[in-house]
Parts: sequence; structure tokens; C-alpha cells
Amino acid sequence: MKPRIPTANLLLLVLFAATGCTTTRWVNTGGYWLESVNTPDHIANPFLTEKGVYVDDSLTVKLEMWNDGFDLQIKNLGKKSLLIRWDQCSYTDETGKTHKVMHMKNRDSLSGAIVKGGATCNDFLTPADQPELSEYDDELLPLWRINSYASKEAAEAARPDSSSVSVTLALQKGGNIDDYIFTFAGDDYQTEKVSVPNVRNMFFAWDASLLSMIILYCLTFIFMQ
Repeated sequence: MKPRIPTANLLLLVLFAATGCTTTRWVNTGGYWLESVNTPDHIANPFLTEKGVYVDDSLTVKLEMWNDGFDLQIKNLGKKSLLIRWDQCSYTDETGKTHKVMHMKNRDSLSGAIVKGGATCNDFLTPADQPELSEYDDELLPLWRINSYASKEAAEAARPDSSSVSVTLALQKGGNIDDYIFTFAGDDYQTEKVSVPNVRNMFFAWDASLLSMIILYCLTFIFMQ
């Protein structure tokens, strides 16, 4: 009778390698609302509606904040096209650090997106250096993982009583580029535990799994002889 192939041991090896693909970190989250929009002095009749929509004579902007970034809707009220200069847009986090942003739609347009007169542009903005998005975004709070801490004590020491974050939209009309700064005020901060990808362990898990498959193939070949 041929010996039984030790597949159980190989499965244990794979499971052992797969563990540790994430690491525990601590972040500070808060409740945020759109507090103000700062524009250049030459912008005509700017105001912020009760529903949080920015309006002036040439455009409307709706910017909604989520755990993983910002929903953006821009409507061009004028007859001439305007250009969203993605390369000059930015996000400033609760610590005051500024990050470049990436937009999730029409990614082939790295420098700008044209919004024709009367047209509406819908997109999603997120900091370019935040952890990679996944199906667990709402649980892992990716927007807040930009500033994460190794211990709960360290996160609590850095936790503010109140703070703000902001998004700068660079909009070009004709030859002028205007910065629209959307500031979101925050309070009621809480310290939460999250899991973040551990890239080094993920590579280890892949290598171990591949090695396990090779061993399994070899043992199957040997015992089939």
C-alpha cells in the first residue's frame, strides 16, 4: 500500500504563511462637515448653501467627505470650458500635512479634465499616498490611515480636540488658475484600531504558497510512481 501524501502538513504551511499579511495600527477619526470655501477675490458672488453646495456666477461644486475620500461634482454654469488641474489639486490632513490627490475616474487624464459649458463632471478624489483601496474600505478607514500609530497610547497623545482638513481644487478658466479651498471642520475625535496591509508578509505568504504547491506536485509525482 502506497504511503498517504502529507497534504495536511502542506496546508498548514500555507495557512501559516498567509497569517500576518496585515498589521494592527491605531488612527484618530472624527466627525466632519463642510465649514467654508475660500476663493480668490475676483470670484463673483460666492456662497455656500445650507445643503453644503458651493455656488458662484460661473460654477457649482458639491464635495462630500467619506472614509476613503471625497465625492466631487462640478457643474460649469458658463459658456466657456473650464479645466480641472488635477496636478495642482491637493488634500491637507488633520495634522497640516499636504498630499497630492488622485481622481478615480478618467485616470488617463493625469494633468486635467475639461468641463464644457453647461456640463457636469462627477469624480472621486483621494490622497495619492494613502493605502490601496479595497473592498473593506469602510472598515479600514483608509483616509485616516495616512496618519497611523503603532500603539493606542501614541495615537491618543496625538489626538486633537478639534481640527480641520481641506481640499484645494485648482480650476482653470481661460489663462487663470484659481484655487478653491474647501475646509471641513472636525471634532469628537476617537481613537480606533485598524488593520493595514503588511506588504513584506504578503510577499512571504505568496512565496510560501508557491513553494508548497511545488512540493505537493513533487510528492504527488513520487508517490504515483
